[in-house]
Amino acid sequence: MPKIKSITCQKILNSRGDWTIETKVTLDDGSEGSQAIPDGASKGENEAVYIPVDKAVDIVSTAINDVLEGEDPTEQIVLDKILLDMDGTTNKKHLGGNSILSVSLAAAKASAKSKGLELYEYLARLYTPKKDPSAELQFPVPIFNIINGGLHSHNNLSFQEFMAIPSPSLPFDKALEMGVKVYHNLKEILIKDGLDVDVGDEGGFAPNNLTTAKALQYISKAASQSYKLGEQIFMGMDVAAGSFYMHDAYLIKEEKKTLNSEKMSQMYVDLLTTYPLIYLEDPFYESDADAWAKFTKSVGSRLMVVGDDLVVTNPKFLKSAIDRKLANAVIVKPNQVGTLTETFEFVRNAQQAGMKIIVSHRSGETGEDTFIADLAIAVGADFIKSGAPVRGE
Repeated sequence: MPKIKSITCQKILNSRGDWTIETKVTLDDGSEGSQAIPDGASKGENEAVYIPVDKAVDIVSTAINDVLEGEDPTEQIVLDKILLDMDGTTNKKHLGGNSILSVSLAAAKASAKSKGLELYEYLARLYTPKKDPSAELQFPVPIFNIINGGLHSHNNLSFQEFMAIPSPSLPFDKALEMGVKVYHNLKEILIKDGLDVDVGDEGGFAPNNLTTAKALQYISKAASQSYKLGEQIFMGMDVAAGSFYMHDAYLIKEEKKTLNSEKMSQMYVDLLTTYPLIYLEDPFYESDADAWAKFTKSVGSRLMVVGDDLVVTNPKFLKSAIDRKLANAVIVKPNQVGTLTETFEFVRNAQQAGMKIIVSHRSGETGEDTFIADLAIAVGADFIKSGAPVRGE
């Protein structure tokens, strides 16, 4: 079996121009795997802790390298346990979630190369060891974030993402084509209406002076120009409600409204009657559990109520969400939890509970790294979310 020969780490820039780390694991058979680590602007309170970049570079290149040198990289569970034991904290604040994840994923990439497998094939075998390797792959439905607000832009919108979602019945290539077409339709409409088409952190347009309803109207118009809205293409929102929750209420700045949980729920129900929404992410602050439970019970049969900050890709918080029936779908972001093993455990538990799986990027991505695409295929994710259909990420 191959052994880890060396682990090195360097600083690179992410898509927001912020420093992050890239780690390379080299094996004694010459195989290499590199992994850059993304970062989010909107973060759940319980995400794995990121440590400063320079400190992470030093820890990976020295302490982690020294401990893992000579270890078998294909023993992913063992490798990740060594990293977790080295850290010794529940939130990875000692070594840093960024340091740990970079090594965990880079080791998996190096192992895939050592075995002569595509990354998605290798990850699929790790995730489901007994699965037939010749079994047909499930492609996720792409979700297109085409209007940016909240912490992903500098406009007045409180809600963070407004999305176009092709029908799950369509093949991936057709769905991708549709997302691109709607994006360009939207650009033309915004220009015609005298709005700017500058983009936010995730490539979606970020015009000023919109309301939630107006943003949805624009996407409806853009989609309807080319497709049957509510049949071929649907809509969704990432509210990221925790980013504007204060003093036990939700502040909708563009409408100068302060709403309690009940009024937020009613607002969503009203929007559901007007627009073909099938996806609503983080509609409430992560600790507003009663609101989550009531809303999911009320509309969960016709809408994906998606937990992101609610569960932060962490099996511990997922269990609470399942037990209390807080959501029926979850976001998967490996950097929220910090290891591949924990990510797999999270996805497996969510799937067993009947939840939809949405593998997602972060708003500060790392150019050409495509790990989440391979992950989505490997675990049979239902959806993948990676911003607008522009820019490298």
